[in-house]
Order: sequence, then structure tokens, then C-alpha cells
Amino acid sequence: MKISRVIGLLAVVAFIVPVVSAAGIGSENDGVAGLLSQADGYGTREYFTITQGETDSHLLNVPAGMSLLNVYLNWFTPDHSLELEIYRPDGSLYGSYHDNYGGRPDGKIRIDISSPASGTWRLNVYGESVTGTIPYILNCNAYA
Repeated sequence: MKISRVIGLLAVVAFIVPVVSAAGIGSENDGVAGLLSQADGYGTREYFTITQGETDSHLLNVPAGMSLLNVYLNWFTPDHSLELEIYRPDGSLYGSYHDNYGGRPDGKIRIDISSPASGTWRLNVYGESVTGTIPYILNCNAYA
């Protein structure tokens, strides 16, 4: 398949907006996350930090007509554990995922959602077992 055709199928979608949890209000982590944010040509990649017991909430706007939503959470090492909860635009829980969701602990979670509902999705990242402060990437892409 030609690159131009692949690019034509991709929709620039994901505008991830961090919603600070009560545990993170005014924390140093939020300032670091904002400085490291980077948008790419196919979606949005955001860099954040998290601590033990902290929940970071992120909002993701998905336009109508998307056939696939890909959510990728990576914290680079299986030495720590994060949990990802994904909520549909109507507020219902789509699913709760842990590091071993893919079959083995590897410091990342990847979820593909077919025919995602349009609207604002909420993604909660929870520091389930974290020592100190660790970085993570939340990368979301939607495809038409």
C-alpha cells in the first residue's frame, strides 16, 4: 500500500488534555508533563510523570466516523506497574487494563478499540506500584 494512501486513511484526532487529579494539583509532575508534550502528524503523544497512588486523568476527543482508536501507554520498564482505565463518552467504563494484559509484564499497555463512539473519552492512568516518580507516554491515534 502506498504511503500516500496510508496517510490518507489516518485522521489527525487525538487532542489529549490532562485533567489534574486531586493528588496532582500543583505538583511538580504537572509542570514537567506540559514541557515535554509533543504532537505528531498522526495523533498526539504526551509525556507525563506519575507517583505511587496518583491518578492522572486525560481527555481525548474522537470525531465521528472513526473505525479504530489505538491507545498506547508506555512507562518503559516492568519494574513498576500502572493501570489504565478507559471511559466512553457516555461515562461508562470501556475497560480496565494492567501491564500483564498483553500476556507478560513489559511496561506497556496497547488497546485497539474498533468503531469508537465519537465524543470525549476519558483515560485514567493510576500509579499502581511505583517507586519514586516515573515517566510515561500516552499515545492515542484514531483511523478513519
